[in-house]
Amino acid sequence: MFGPNITVSAGTHPIHPELRSKQAQYNVPVHIGNNVWIGAHAVLLPGVKIGENTVIGAGSVVTKDLPDNVIAVGNPCRVIREINEEDRRYYHKKMEIDIE
Repeated sequence: MFGPNITVSAGTHPIHPELRSKQAQYNVPVHIGNNVWIGAHAVLLPGVKIGENTVIGAGSVVTKDLPDNVIAVGNPCRVIREINEEDRRYYHKKMEIDIE
């Protein structure tokens, strides 16, 4: 699931000014696993890999790979915790899920 206004950037430029002036660009793929939720206005930088079932908070800037089954937020984006069994029961601040 992708929130609104996310950026997935695969293009990057060399750091050396002489190469940059020649308008060199490199493309480094971004890999997004299955069942990932990326919050609104998040930015994924070139070369990152997002693990399966991972949740990325709104406004996060992902600069490094994220493992499977975690919640990650911030700038730079950091893992705050793993997704666990309690997440099956609650969806927001102890508000119970009632889907049965």
